[in-house]
Amino acid sequence: MPTNALPWTLPADCSVRMLPAGRWWDAVHVPRALGEHALRLLGDATGAVIDDPGGKRLAWLVEPGAADLWDMSRLPRVELRGSATFIYVPGVDRTEGPGVHWRVPLAPGRYLTEPAFLLAVLQMATRVAR
Repeated sequence: MPTNALPWTLPADCSVRMLPAGRWWDAVHVPRALGEHALRLLGDATGAVIDDPGGKRLAWLVEPGAADLWDMSRLPRVELRGSATFIYVPGVDRTEGPGVHWRVPLAPGRYLTEPAFLLAVLQMATRVAR
């Protein structure tokens, strides 16, 4: 289940900032169609999700290093963003486009997604999409 902790500070305004992955969270970037299916399967078990319309992808936040051992050959076009990478993070109130925004906003109990559950859902969604 998602955790409550938020050890980092979101941009306070409606802007978008680049923040480093690998410190507070890693990001799992998923192509939009696959991500939409995964989001439906996760339901209330999802943590916060960033929507990047320009990149046509969704991004889940997971504990740093939690997905390092995933077999990415079974998850085509899914990308892990960890240490030494940056991702666009929307301001706390940026819940609509245009541009990068929270598809599933941060909320108490909705921060990180449980990585093992996310992996299982992404594998299932990938099999269905083939």
